[in-house]
Amino acid sequence: MNAIVRDFRTLNALERKGFIVCNGYPRSRETHWTGAQVRVITVQPGPKLDAWYKPFTHRGKEYRIEYFDGCWKPFVVRTDLPKPAFV
Repeated sequence: MNAIVRDFRTLNALERKGFIVCNGYPRSRETHWTGAQVRVITVQPGPKLDAWYKPFTHRGKEYRIEYFDGCWKPFVVRTDLPKPAFV
């Protein structure tokens, strides 16, 4: 199961390590297609990554940059979360 990383402490740590480049800062907002104001949590691949789709590890947790359907900019997702029991 993948979960989008929304915590800016984690995103900033990943940016300092060179895995990603954040598109915003904690107080930056953009207009969602519904008209609502949302936080900017999209990223770009950093200089430390060979390819944007390869997973990377930070503090024992596995992350990956992932595009979602209909999105022009990618997000960071945590990929080492356990699967639900009903799957």
